[in-house]
Amino acid sequence: MISLSKMLSGVATVSKEITYEGEDDFIPNKLKDFSSQILPVIVWNITNRCNLSCLHCYAKANTRRVELSTEDCKKIINELSGFGVPIILFSGGEPLLREDIFELANYAKERGIKTVLSTNGTLIDENFVEKLKVFDYVGISLDGIKVHDKFRGINGAFDRAIKAIEITREVTLTGIRFTLTKYNFLELPELIKMAKNLGVQRFCLYHLVPSGKASFSDDVDNSTRKRVINFLMKVAMKEENLEILTVDNPADGVYVYLKMQNDSILEFLKFRGGDSSGVRLACIDELGNLHPNQFWLDYTAGNVLIHGFESLWLKDPLFNKLREKEKYLVDKCGFCKFKSICGGFRVRALRNGNLWGWDPSCYIFKS
Repeated sequence: MISLSKMLSGVATVSKEITYEGEDDFIPNKLKDFSSQILPVIVWNITNRCNLSCLHCYAKANTRRVELSTEDCKKIINELSGFGVPIILFSGGEPLLREDIFELANYAKERGIKTVLSTNGTLIDENFVEKLKVFDYVGISLDGIKVHDKFRGINGAFDRAIKAIEITREVTLTGIRFTLTKYNFLELPELIKMAKNLGVQRFCLYHLVPSGKASFSDDVDNSTRKRVINFLMKVAMKEENLEILTVDNPADGVYVYLKMQNDSILEFLKFRGGDSSGVRLACIDELGNLHPNQFWLDYTAGNVLIHGFESLWLKDPLFNKLREKEKYLVDKCGFCKFKSICGGFRVRALRNGNLWGWDPSCYIFKS
């Protein structure tokens, strides 16, 4: 994640609470500590089931119905807690389709792990109010206004997501998750206004990753990408209560530095920049298999229940290469003087033909 708000105005609404634990320093000690360890945030695709059929679904939802039992999930949580994992982000599919999702979140919280829910929001109603308090943060997906229902494959998805935001923001930190595509980028300014009016604390823009049902053909071109980031920078510089972040394109951090020429930003990126996949981020799927991130489900280090999380995390060959990616980068990513704080998004480079090659979503230097 690249926090435009933190770099440009010092704003860190959600990050301050769930990552920096209340610290106000530009580079909080908690961030320094976390960055110095090979300790991941876990995205847990707790189920492959989903009630929607999204255009860009990275997980190809509803193609796999088998999933771990409650007890097996608790075994994994015990392992993650013992290793010191700070945060579990429960995702899917749609995680609220699991009847035990709140039980599992409570179990994780009791073991010192912060919990995040990533949801399409359509299943949330007033009956969820008390239950949602177990989550430190809830991210609700909105991929536009007029285009959202078509994007999500069901009429009424937008209205239900808005209702979910109104319910959730009353009981826990709440944000909007927006995936940038060629179909919805024109609605971004209006969506930002809506986010402010809804009183959410974070707006998170995800760059599209070709995975599952999504492909490069769904993405914006890099000229449009640059215009989008310029727009978000302006928002980040003036909004005090809305944290603006981007995800899955570490070039955003370098671009902000080059625009602002502020050495503090460069220093911040040494701790918060770059692709965290296999370094400070991992994904566990609905069967307990471990992946570098949620878009890289075609690579499996092994099963956590069989081999143990610690062994897989510390010994997997790909994970260890990702932790030293500067040694392996080639092409323009290999020559780039910012490779230590960026290095491109590796799974996107892989989809483009070379794991260690050029990330085609880099809009700073022409390919």
